[in-house]
Amino acid sequence: MSRLAKSSGLFLLLALAACASAPEPQPVAPVNPAAPVGIDPLTGQKIDLTPGLNDREPDTCKAADYAYLRGQNQSAVATAGITKPTRLIPLGSIVSQEEYNSFRINFHLDGMGNIVALSCG
Repeated sequence: MSRLAKSSGLFLLLALAACASAPEPQPVAPVNPAAPVGIDPLTGQKIDLTPGLNDREPDTCKAADYAYLRGQNQSAVATAGITKPTRLIPLGSIVSQEEYNSFRINFHLDGMGNIVALSCG
């Protein structure tokens, strides 16, 4: 056989192989999550999945129980009888995430020392 016939045959064989259909993909076994989507696996409470910047949820430190302190002076924290860890965060302070404690209640203060927000951490 001539060299041209061999190379033409090889070209035809490669062209046919390229047109062959790809093998069927193997089904992937579904992964069973530890908890349904939108549920915190540790607490079982619903969490917000809205994209963007959100408040930390769930309320692990039960800060909502002390929402009545909002607007009061920082001295109200000491007299509220809170048995959990607390932290007063003055306006403009930098808070380290190395010390993060999801059960601690953070009291965010304004420039006058009044409580303006509560969060866990």
